[in-house]
Amino acid sequence: MERHSLKTGTINWIALLGLAIGLEVVSKMADSATAELGAAFTLVGLVTALVGWFQMRLEASEETERLEMEELARSRSKAALFDSTADEAFPARKSRMLFEKWFVPGLTFVLFLMQAGGVAYFFRDLKAKMSTSSAPSTLAMAMFAGLSLVAFLLGKYACRLAQLEGVRLLRPGGSALMLGSLLAFLATASEALQWFGFPGYDLQIAWVLTGLLAVVAVETLLALVFEAYRPRVQGKEVRLIYESRLVGLLGQPTGLFATAAQALDYQFGFRVSESWFYRFLEEKFTRFVLIWIGILAASDCVVFIDAGEQGLRERFGRPVGGVLNPGIAFKFPRPIDRIYRHPVSEVQGFNVGFVPDEKLEGQRTVLWTRAHYKEEFNLLVASREQNVATNATEGEQIVPVNLLTVSIPVQYLIRDLRAWAYQHGEPRLLLERLANREVVRYMASVDIETIMSDGRQQAARDLRSTIQAAADKAGLGAEIIYVGLQDIHPPIGTKELKVAEAYEKVIGAEQEKEARILEADAYALETVPTAKAAAEKTLNDSRSVSKQKVAEASGRATQFASQLQAFRTAPGVFTARNHLETFARASAGSRKIVILPTNTQDVLLFNLEDKIRQDLLDVTIEPVKKDEPKK
Repeated sequence: MERHSLKTGTINWIALLGLAIGLEVVSKMADSATAELGAAFTLVGLVTALVGWFQMRLEASEETERLEMEELARSRSKAALFDSTADEAFPARKSRMLFEKWFVPGLTFVLFLMQAGGVAYFFRDLKAKMSTSSAPSTLAMAMFAGLSLVAFLLGKYACRLAQLEGVRLLRPGGSALMLGSLLAFLATASEALQWFGFPGYDLQIAWVLTGLLAVVAVETLLALVFEAYRPRVQGKEVRLIYESRLVGLLGQPTGLFATAAQALDYQFGFRVSESWFYRFLEEKFTRFVLIWIGILAASDCVVFIDAGEQGLRERFGRPVGGVLNPGIAFKFPRPIDRIYRHPVSEVQGFNVGFVPDEKLEGQRTVLWTRAHYKEEFNLLVASREQNVATNATEGEQIVPVNLLTVSIPVQYLIRDLRAWAYQHGEPRLLLERLANREVVRYMASVDIETIMSDGRQQAARDLRSTIQAAADKAGLGAEIIYVGLQDIHPPIGTKELKVAEAYEKVIGAEQEKEARILEADAYALETVPTAKAAAEKTLNDSRSVSKQKVAEASGRATQFASQLQAFRTAPGVFTARNHLETFARASAGSRKIVILPTNTQDVLLFNLEDKIRQDLLDVTIEPVKKDEPKK
């Protein structure tokens, strides 16, 4: 083994010691949990680097001893001193074998204890830091970046040297330096994020690293178990049990290509890793990754805001600029800029009092006794009736409230986007809870009979006003455009106590009572006017007959007075005239035959018998034809 490999190993553990001290000191100064975890990982890497460095010294002593023994064997080949046993002749090799057999597993177990203790310590420590935060430090950020750069250069050199010269004992220290460089970079990034206004990422990274330390501890324990049962082959180089494969993978990501190459070689049966395409991909992989990251970043610089939407731009978590209208918006790639789009023209809504169910909502017939939604909630509603409890003391009354199932859809629009996005963390949830609160308050102040009948529209208007007032007071920037009371009914109840069915019976009885009352009112409205009309007709008829009788009596009295005066003036004429008029009236329907002789005086004879001579009746009278005119 060359001297510069041993020198590199010495530099590795010294650099790891300095890196662990530096990370621990700066972590205390900046209160960085990520840097503290980095110091723990670096301390574990320091132990592995020291073990590897000590084992390198033993192997170097063994190699020196072997060369010296070969030189002595050539000069004094027959000396008895060199005919002794191998153990007596090569003490350095014996020391190296004893170290690998007993001390390496023991030190690996100590390493496992360190890792497990670190997991337990940081688990408790991070739980205590959940609610604490510290101010960002630019000095700590610069020191973390410097430590990361130095560790990267030294670790890259050590890993490259171990790969070129085949010095496997340099790999643990080199991998630990590379991992320490990565952890210092993560500490720098966490401080930068905290400086930009994202303090929570430091603890999140620390929790991830704690989990990673637990995985490494499990890997170390499994390596110890497998080492006890692995088959020993003389002369075959074995992998170091204290070297973590996971740490090597994290510290040297290029090892993935070697693993992939071995898997491909084994799968296809020939050395795919030596093909030109694989070599080209291995050489240009970093460039491809950078180009892909560049394309991804360029695509993230353009945001399309659809019609009916508005956007808000945030730079490092702080709002910048005004409200972005529909169209194309340009920004810096994440995590520098972010644009959040909101559907300001879309009518959004939520439900109060129920959880919808598509299958149940498709039913055309809506009955009180059947569930309409997946879940329905009962609300307290006031009642005018004050019922005295049957088992209560004197003067005690039941609270005048009832339960009512109400399904209220609420729809709203976003009017003030900045207030909606930045006044509250979850504005939609807050608006929904405000609506639930106002609905509960309102239902407890209205009468159940009113809201289930003609007061529904007024209740919808009142709820819209109260919810809007609550949203404005909270500064949500939303406009309530619709509040509907589409379904109001008593609770369905249970199998034993069917509330809605009993309520339907009561409502049915009341409706039947109202129908009977209306029928009686209709009969009364029909009968009373008829009776009044008949009575009025009878009275009018009586009045008419009375007036007629009085008029007739008055007329006869007047006529008698006139007749009396005429009789007194000419009694004979009056008597004859009355006699003739009476005769004319009495014989108005009788036949009359007048015979006028010429040789006598005017003598009037009245034969009222219906007996006349037959010859007087034999007068032929020709009938008058209809078509001929009368003569």
